Amino acid sequence: MKNLKNTLILSLAFFFLTIGAVSQAGSLNKTSKEYADHIVYYNAFPTDSLPPQMTKQYGLKRSKNYAMINISVMEKGAGVPTGVKSQVTGQLKNLMGQTRALEFREIKEGQAVYYIAQIGVQSKEVVNFSIDIKPEGSKEKYEIKFSKKF
Repeated sequence: MKNLKNTLILSLAFFFLTIGAVSQAGSLNKTSKEYADHIVYYNAFPTDSLPPQMTKQYGLKRSKNYAMINISVMEKGAGVPTGVKSQVTGQLKNLMGQTRALEFREIKEGQAVYYIAQIGVQSKEVVNFSIDIKPEGSKEKYEIKFSKKF
């Protein structure tokens, strides 16, 4: 029972921290993109804003010099949108033209499915992201491009 309670607390913390980071970045529309059958939520933020127990659970480095990229794909439909397993790949490019592949891993928390990757960042560094998403069972493939200053 204690493990279930801890998992629930961490899941809620992960959700609220992600939404909080979205709110700090501006309106929700700036960090989501709506398609015919899906809504893709995306964000990137320094990991020093995450609770230590969360970074430990997900094997993340907690520091202002590391950032987490978070992607969530929700299927539209009757009622509340539900999380969808997806193939998520991507790369980043900094202002010096250096590129790096992003290594996403899947996190399942109840009905929610998140894809996270972690990168090292420098103070005031601007990073351009290009993410490709293919929801399971869909013929559609989505591309999300966004920039973030850390």
